Amino acid sequence: MPTPQELRKIRIRNDYTQMCNIRGNIISWQPVTGVAPYIEAYRITINVRTIIGVGGAIPKYRESSVVMLTLPPEYPKSAPIIMMESSPQPYHPNWFDNKKWCYGTWNMSEALGDHVIRMIKTLQFDQLITNEDSPANSEANSWYILNKNSRWFPCDTTTLPDPSSAPPPPPSNKGTFTVKNWKK
Repeated sequence: MPTPQELRKIRIRNDYTQMCNIRGNIISWQPVTGVAPYIEAYRITINVRTIIGVGGAIPKYRESSVVMLTLPPEYPKSAPIIMMESSPQPYHPNWFDNKKWCYGTWNMSEALGDHVIRMIKTLQFDQLITNEDSPANSEANSWYILNKNSRWFPCDTTTLPDPSSAPPPPPSNKGTFTVKNWKK
């Protein structure tokens, strides 16, 4: 039977695979702590539009955000910690003023890539993910409740990658050719 440390190591290795599966134009990351495939902290750049404030009642946007994801020593029993590095933090019911993401309830069976995708859906203001019943930011929550039926939500509809499958390989020119200077 594996020890808790061995189980953690297996989990972190499997999480690394999911993180590789979501890496691309929308999500890029660099390891901060650890050596692949045993990464324990990631700096993640997310290229989706998110609301960062309101001027009057009209949202202000940012097109890209950077977060720091850290796996605590108790992971996977304890949730990953996700902190916004970009300023200001998202103006969202589920982001605290201290820039920490409020993930709701942690289920240790949720793989890391799935957790990251769920967090990104809050940046997009996906209404299935936004939890107005347990706000981390009451001011943003009040604004959201007043405006949730507006054209502003979701604020980004980019299709996010599937953490459980690798992206398709890039197109190849293998097997194709071009005929040049051919005359009848």
